[in-house]
Amino acid sequence: MRVLVTGGTGFLGSRVIPLLAQHDLLCISRHPERLPNIPRVNAVVSDLCSDDDWITKVAEFRPEWCFHLAWEGLPDYSFERCRLNLDSSLRLLDVLAQTGLKRIVMAGTCWEYGRASGLVTEDQHPIDVDLFAATKASLLGVLDSVARSAGFEYQWARIFFVYGPGQRLTSLLPSLRHAYVSGVDPDIRTPETLQDFIHVDDVAAGLVSLVSSEVQSGVFNIGSGYPTSVAQVANIAADYYNRAKPFTDISNGPGFWSSTEKIMSTTGWRPRIGIDEGIVSTLKVLDDR
Repeated sequence: MRVLVTGGTGFLGSRVIPLLAQHDLLCISRHPERLPNIPRVNAVVSDLCSDDDWITKVAEFRPEWCFHLAWEGLPDYSFERCRLNLDSSLRLLDVLAQTGLKRIVMAGTCWEYGRASGLVTEDQHPIDVDLFAATKASLLGVLDSVARSAGFEYQWARIFFVYGPGQRLTSLLPSLRHAYVSGVDPDIRTPETLQDFIHVDDVAAGLVSLVSSEVQSGVFNIGSGYPTSVAQVANIAADYYNRAKPFTDISNGPGFWSSTEKIMSTTGWRPRIGIDEGIVSTLKVLDDR
């Protein structure tokens, strides 16, 4: 297949690309030297906000599949940043609608559920979404309309709390590591909060399963399917560094986690990396850098 990838140097994209090594890939990237080093990868040095030759290159390439994983500027969730990302995504859709595309996978976010509580399914009504989630939801609405008009399938992946090697240093696990190796207690203000933590390698496999399983258009949760408190993560990391567990009385608090029944039943995908294994392997990578 001819596969177009945006965000190929990012946290998710750098894990997705190696899983597509048997395909012909075209990546739009400002830093192609950072792309995974595998055969059959071509790059257009550009970004989606530019009016240069990426449009011509994509039209000539005529992708059959697309992974749109780019979202510039995170963790900047400002109106200006959201608007720029929405504009660039709409521009990409406009181009793809004219290329004969068969299928596209786009990265959504679990924050589209807003102030949800407990197990969430794909048809759950959102509550009080923030600007970032509202922007993603707006893009989903346009995607659905364009896909029906142009005749291609889409899979919108609502990705839950991804962790693993390559995540931002301000994220939970790198912050915990920094505290423990520095000999200080981690600064955790809401240890009881429940989240659905999922390893980046499992997310990458889930994204590829959506494009390769010929499933119908729609929204799909990608998460572990289980709640884990922030305190539990902190304690697992403390064990790894032989530090005293910072939390002895873990009471579950607010939070939400994914129902993964839809993606598992339609693609056969399921998460493979448990929370303990994933945390330890991530910390080992961070230690080796």
